[in-house]
Amino acid sequence: MVRCVLLAALLLPSLALAQPVLQDPPAPASPAERQRQLDAFWSRQREKEANDRFWNGPREARRALTQDQFERWDTQRHRRQGWRSYPY
Repeated sequence: MVRCVLLAALLLPSLALAQPVLQDPPAPASPAERQRQLDAFWSRQREKEANDRFWNGPREARRALTQDQFERWDTQRHRRQGWRSYPY
């Protein structure tokens, strides 16, 4: 019993301090600040798209191949891997 009282005396004050303090909600941004936030967002988006184009550019160029170019490419790949051609 004494242990429980001692433990409670030690833990309760620390648990009370651990409760989050209620804060006021943030003030709404002014129109100029909101425009600055939007401009920063769109600049980050443009940077992400530029990075994406840099890394995926060769893949997108491969997608621009015509059907006969794809078939020739697949035939060469199949021949390299030792697979038989389509009409078996």
